[in-house]
Amino acid sequence: MINLEVAQLASVSIHGIGIKNENEGINISTAGITLEDDLLKELLFKYFFKRFNEPEFYGFTFSNEDFTLNPMFNFARAIFRDPELLHNQSVFIAKHLYEQSSHPNIKPGDLMIAYIKDLVIDEQMQDAIGIFKSESKDAFLQFKHEAKQIKIGYEQGVNVEKLDKGCLILNDDESDGYKVCIVDKGNKNNEAQYWKDDFLNLKAKNDDYHNTKNIINLTTSFIKERLGPEFELEKFEQAGILNRSKEYFKRVERFEDEDYEDRIFFSNKEIIDEFKAYKEEYVEENKQALDTQFFVSPSAYKKNARYLRSVIKLDKNFHIYVHGNHDLIEKQSDEKGKFYKIYYEAES
Repeated sequence: MINLEVAQLASVSIHGIGIKNENEGINISTAGITLEDDLLKELLFKYFFKRFNEPEFYGFTFSNEDFTLNPMFNFARAIFRDPELLHNQSVFIAKHLYEQSSHPNIKPGDLMIAYIKDLVIDEQMQDAIGIFKSESKDAFLQFKHEAKQIKIGYEQGVNVEKLDKGCLILNDDESDGYKVCIVDKGNKNNEAQYWKDDFLNLKAKNDDYHNTKNIINLTTSFIKERLGPEFELEKFEQAGILNRSKEYFKRVERFEDEDYEDRIFFSNKEIIDEFKAYKEEYVEENKQALDTQFFVSPSAYKKNARYLRSVIKLDKNFHIYVHGNHDLIEKQSDEKGKFYKIYYEAES
């Protein structure tokens, strides 16, 4: 969690970023802004940090895995070594972002680069560099009180509740590409990947959070892509595996791969061997190592547990939610068609 109680907004620079393939250019500010209004600082903090609820850490990388060649790593390192260089380096950051803004669906916007002192994150105090891009504008009503009349108008502005894209670079773990967490409101669109992949060029940290997240994703995709088609498991049997996986992450503090595989696959050697092979393919494809033992991250489980949800969809008429013992459900058929038989002790 992020704690802002003693954090200080030391300096901020703002630049306008256009779309490169439309030759809109960059509006470079000649100096950073002066922050003397306490309410403005409070609003900026709200805008910057509201969407960083449970930090998911990444680190800088590069095409050849040498993060020291990543321009953003070098801009950040220069600022951490001398915070007075923030505005100077912010110009390079703005130009670098502009070079990555050629996709026709990328929106222009204002880029803010901030130096934050004494930020407390995961109970550690450290300085951070914040990079925030506002792309969307909202309309705000204005009421003007005049003699015997109140007039109404509106202004276009940035809603402090709606950060479009953000990045926090923590002055921690420099030897492994720093710790970085991001916000990207448009990350479901392919063109929006330019923020994480092209502009920042990040890879997930090999920590408890990502290990937990990746095993959950690995398990759900394995059931969908391999177990169902190749082992011809019925939907309710797949639901049983998902439920056992969910219960494992809910109750166990430390993950151990062999224990996990035995529990969720009932020690079925054929399925476990297939799961191990699928895991190797997953690691290679995603270029993300998976530890055999790690502490389960409660925040990663909470955020990703929905992927372990067990739902059997029957045409457009019924959904069966399987929360527990899948042995209490049977699939059968008769002259009328296919049906499920469900056993229970009480209803509520």
